[in-house]
Amino acid sequence: MIKNERLRVWVNQFLQDAEKPFSKEWNVAYGKVIFGCFLFALTDFLMVVPYGMAPGGVYGLMSVFNNLWGWPMDLVIFMDLPLFILGLVVLGGNLGIKTLVSVIFTWLFTWFMENIFYIPQYGYYPLIHSGEFISPEVFATLSSQIQEIYLPLRGIGKDVVLQYFKPDYLLNSIVGGLGYGVSIAMIFSAGATSGGMDVISMILHKYTHISLGVLVMIVDSAVALTSFVVGGDIRLPMFSIIFIFVESKVIDLVIDNKVNKTLLIITDNIEGMKTMILEDLERSGTVFKGSGLYLNTEKNMIYTTVNRKEYNKIKYSAKKIDPKCFITVISNTETLGEGFTELP
Repeated sequence: MIKNERLRVWVNQFLQDAEKPFSKEWNVAYGKVIFGCFLFALTDFLMVVPYGMAPGGVYGLMSVFNNLWGWPMDLVIFMDLPLFILGLVVLGGNLGIKTLVSVIFTWLFTWFMENIFYIPQYGYYPLIHSGEFISPEVFATLSSQIQEIYLPLRGIGKDVVLQYFKPDYLLNSIVGGLGYGVSIAMIFSAGATSGGMDVISMILHKYTHISLGVLVMIVDSAVALTSFVVGGDIRLPMFSIIFIFVESKVIDLVIDNKVNKTLLIITDNIEGMKTMILEDLERSGTVFKGSGLYLNTEKNMIYTTVNRKEYNKIKYSAKKIDPKCFITVISNTETLGEGFTELP
C-alpha cells in the first residue's frame, strides 16, 4: 500500500502541469520550452562546436568528443536521457514532464541541424569569426606561427577539414553566452530545467546541501576544463568559463536575480494549498489564522519559502486551487535552514 501511494505521488508529480492543457498559459509555457530548445541548439551548432568550446553541460562535453573523435552531436541523447532517468530515480517526479520535453526537443533540433540544416561544403560554420576563410592548400603554405592563429572549419568527422578561419574567442564567448542564457532562461521560466548536468548538480545538492547555484558552476566549470584537450592550452577552458559566466548573468537578468521567494498566501482553500506545497513541491510552511480587515471574517494564511522553479509552479497552480487567493511575493537575498543554505 505504501509503495502504491508513493508511486501515485511520483506519477502525479511527474505528469502535473501547472497550466490547464491547451489553455493560453499552457501554450505559452510549452512555446517557451520549445523555442528555448531551438535557440539553445542553434547557439550550440554555430558558436560552441566550431570553436571546440565546452561551456558546461552534456552538450559542452559532446562538443569536446566531436572535436576529438568526430562524434556527431546528435549522439548527445545517449548521455542526456540516462541522466534524466537517473534524476527521476534519485530526485523523484519533481523533474516533471516539461523537463523531458526540454531534453527531447533540444536533441531533435540538434539532430535536425546536423542532418538536415548541415551543408557539407560549409561544415560546422562559425557565426563569429575574424577575417577570410582559407583553403587547406593555402594553410599548408603558412608558417607554423601563423597556422596557430587559425582553426579548422570541420565537416562531420574528426579529419574532415574543409577550410580554416580566424577565430574571435572573446566575441564568440559573449554572444554565445547571451544565446545560451536567453534559451535556458526561457526554459526555466516555463517551470522546466534543461536536464543533463543540471541533474548531477541537483543530486549533489540533495545530499550535500551546498547551494545549487554553486554546484552548477562547479560542474559546468569542470566540463569547461575538458576543452583543454581540444586546443592543448588554457585558452579554450578560460573562454568556456567566460561563456558560462555571461550565460549565468543573462539567466539572472531574464528571470530574476533573487534565487528564493517567500510567499504569504491568503486562501479559503487551505487544504488544497497545503497538499500542493507538501506533496507536489515537498516543501513545508507555517499556517497563520487571522481576520479580514473589512468584513472581519476568519482568514487562513500560509507562510512558505520556495526556490525559483517551485515559485513558478505555485504561481500557475494557485488559480486552479483557489481563484480568489491572494499572494504576496518577497524576494530573498539569502535563505538559511533546512532545504536551502545550511546554517553556519
